[in-house]
Amino acid sequence: MFRRSSYPTLSLLAALLALGSAGCKSCKNDHPYVPPSPSSEPPTVTSADASAPTLTEERADAGIEPALVAPPETTTWRVEGVELSMPGREIILALVRDFDGDGKKDALAIVRPPAADLKPESTTGELVFFHGGDNAPAGVVASGPNLTVQPSCAPTARLERIGPRSVFAEIGTTCTRGAGSRGIFVVRLPSPSIAFDAVVVDPAAAPKLTIDVDAADRDKDNIDDLVLHATIEGASPPFEPGPRTAAKLAFFDRPAGPSRDPEEPEASLKTIALSAARSAGKPKEAASVPGLVQQMRALYRAMCLEGGAPRITKVHGATAASCGHQKALEDAGVAEVKSWVTQGDALRAFAAAEIAQLPPATKTAKQTTEINSLLAQVAPTVDAKSVRTLNATFDAPRGHHPEWGSLAFDTNGKLLVRHGTKVAQLDPDRGEEETTEVLPWPSQVVSPDGKSRWLEAYHACEGVALRATFAPMGDGDMHDVLLPIAPRLGKTCTGGRGEAARVIPIAWSQRGLEAIVANQPVLITLGSSSAIPLANLTNEQPPQGSPRSPGGRSVAIPIAQGILVKSDKWSLYKSPDLQPYTSLDACTVTDDATHVACIKKNKVVVSTF
Repeated sequence: MFRRSSYPTLSLLAALLALGSAGCKSCKNDHPYVPPSPSSEPPTVTSADASAPTLTEERADAGIEPALVAPPETTTWRVEGVELSMPGREIILALVRDFDGDGKKDALAIVRPPAADLKPESTTGELVFFHGGDNAPAGVVASGPNLTVQPSCAPTARLERIGPRSVFAEIGTTCTRGAGSRGIFVVRLPSPSIAFDAVVVDPAAAPKLTIDVDAADRDKDNIDDLVLHATIEGASPPFEPGPRTAAKLAFFDRPAGPSRDPEEPEASLKTIALSAARSAGKPKEAASVPGLVQQMRALYRAMCLEGGAPRITKVHGATAASCGHQKALEDAGVAEVKSWVTQGDALRAFAAAEIAQLPPATKTAKQTTEINSLLAQVAPTVDAKSVRTLNATFDAPRGHHPEWGSLAFDTNGKLLVRHGTKVAQLDPDRGEEETTEVLPWPSQVVSPDGKSRWLEAYHACEGVALRATFAPMGDGDMHDVLLPIAPRLGKTCTGGRGEAARVIPIAWSQRGLEAIVANQPVLITLGSSSAIPLANLTNEQPPQGSPRSPGGRSVAIPIAQGILVKSDKWSLYKSPDLQPYTSLDACTVTDDATHVACIKKNKVVVSTF
């Protein structure tokens, strides 16, 4: 059995819930995001906020019984012959029946402070037990987290009977802006005790996560076990709404506490991966696969410790559930690669390949071979004819910070190398330096109107989306733009500033900033709170130091497998002299894509193809 104390210590439970809703504050300390100011007005609460979701036919057939919804502002309620009253509290939901078999009806109810008394730091609600047939005061079984300081957050509650001896309660907040959190509890009857509890965290802009619970004796020991059905659906900008996707976490009832059934979520995830694989090679269906795989990863991240930013946390007072490495994640990753190949998008195919077999996904030889075969279809390999190291000084790259590189080709195919206030011109084939009057170009990535500068892109620890940070060139505040790029699974934050993302600016025109962030092409428009995916790289006239050629015909992007070059078609440029390709920076290319120049380990190298 699980814990059997009648009424758990509320101070400890409240502390656990508060910890779970705190999030990753240290990751955001040095970034410009500021939550909305606290409001002195109480959150708006309507009767609808307490209503349980409409039961699906499957759950109704499983015997799930939703609670009765109390009329608004009810403090004393006579329902099914039982008088429910708790001083200073409004009754929200109630389940009424003879739980202990003594012939008298009992009740489990969710109560909270009246709407007029709700304010930041008020409790979002309490689960209480009314024992029929005596005048004893109602006993508090569990308590939800406090309301946050966000004025957009309001309390929500849910109560269901999920088995002959089990009740599920959810108490917490939902927010239109900012982060919310919910406490979820499974109560064992007849003497109410907490058999399972956890905290569900809802970061800002995260897709909707619904938790349904059912009780079933999975191991046939005549004791209710439980299954958590986690469902992800929709999305907030900058992401397109994703498909409704569900997976399970299952737990056995054990004397020491809940013990996870290892069959889940593996079985659920395998079903999703098979669906992605079936569609990946079909031209009419391939476009649906990346969204499905993204939702699948969001599910794993939400449920599992190894995902890097779990949303189902504090499971029975401990950490998130540990799910281990999953073959289904690898299979889904390969399906995503195949879908991009089917669509002819080489850049995103290679980006998908880089993460397809990273932990917590498995890495198998068969799937590695499959990925390599797929990539060869969308970007055939072109071997370098020669690689020359030039004797030139240059402005060294600054790591992950956005900047225009110190290398640029001119329209005549000559290589320009910026160093401080000077620019050298070199013949890429002979390495000879020639005289030039070209002025040095700026390294800072500044908007066309000169008012804003791109500072960085980073993962803010919440597991939802990468962000790009911009600063005014004069007075004003920095601001963030959400990017349509989810952090990879398993990527956790290691510093107070979060994790910097690799960025390559391409061009900044009146239509917006065209860039590659974490190998994903995006278009960022200032004045918007979010960016959009860039379907195809444009032919915008590039500034000097861009990876795009001077006439805009070609572009060269260094990736882990080589240099991905787009001219008339995509090709993967390779040479043993350029390995490891991850050491290449500030690459640029000629219009005819016959020469690529990069910085490699403090040297300028020019490759001829």
